[in-house]
Amino acid sequence: MRKFLCIIFCSNLAYSQTQIYFPKVSNKEHQRALITLPNRQMLSGSSEAVIRLHDPNGKVLSQEKLGAELKEIRDIAVTQKGFIALQSHDSSGIVLLDKMLQVETLIYPFNKRSALFLDGICAQENLVFLLGDPIDGFFSTFYSTDYGQHWQATASKASANEGEAAYAASGQTNQIRNGHFYFVSGGLTSRLFHSPDQGGTWNTSAIPYPSCPTCGPYALHVKNEQQIMTVGGDYTKPNLAQNTCFYSIDGGITWKAPKKAPTGYRSCVIMARNNYYACGTNGIDVSTNNGRTWKKLFEVNALSMTFNGIYIYASLADGSLLRFKP
Repeated sequence: MRKFLCIIFCSNLAYSQTQIYFPKVSNKEHQRALITLPNRQMLSGSSEAVIRLHDPNGKVLSQEKLGAELKEIRDIAVTQKGFIALQSHDSSGIVLLDKMLQVETLIYPFNKRSALFLDGICAQENLVFLLGDPIDGFFSTFYSTDYGQHWQATASKASANEGEAAYAASGQTNQIRNGHFYFVSGGLTSRLFHSPDQGGTWNTSAIPYPSCPTCGPYALHVKNEQQIMTVGGDYTKPNLAQNTCFYSIDGGITWKAPKKAPTGYRSCVIMARNNYYACGTNGIDVSTNNGRTWKKLFEVNALSMTFNGIYIYASLADGSLLRFKP
């Protein structure tokens, strides 16, 4: 496989960024779930429930098909024991893989296949937090304290309003930070949910996204207990730059809109070298001032991103990967 197809120089920032495209693996798959590993290799998912391990130059080192009963991998969490892949479909499940990408266990949160759509999974050491869409008026919240081997519902249920749900666009709708659970909701109601005690209690605050079935925050990044970033918008109006980002500097009590927002709907936000990067249907933006203003970097249709300490990798809708230095 050739390392790249083209190199383009972009000078939207004060420094030049080299843009390298890695060819798509096949015409049928995109790699929505991306994470990086300690040795700076990259793990990815796909639309056909395949897990791939890449080297830093984008070459596929190995891949594991997860089975015909699984559809799309939206998120992957890494633990000391291996990997946990989240499959989002009408009856979602999670797959435990060892460090060699071999399937160990297929788990359904209710111990059986059921009508549950999973939105995101995240891990911090042995603690894992799993989020799914509401059932009977409550979000589906589960956690594990043994690297995903065994699961239980959180002690307290997070109630959902009518028309409120979570988005699985990039698997970044929930996060663990210092043992605290966070997630965001959208739709007719947009909120931040925060649990300081692993789901024993939930605190909520309204985020001022517009109310519509496809509006709201699609991704979350908790920088610290005070600084919280959300991006989103309305994916049916990808070029609408209004209401695509709200951030908080007081732990979610109040929210601010940027003076200059990301330039369209955004499905993913990450932090690299203390700057925020957000991607979506019409491109990738960067904020160098904690979200107060954003600048367009690339005109690409990007699904999700990850940072390996040197490069940012973006998964593109056509199945290829974009790599650039932050």
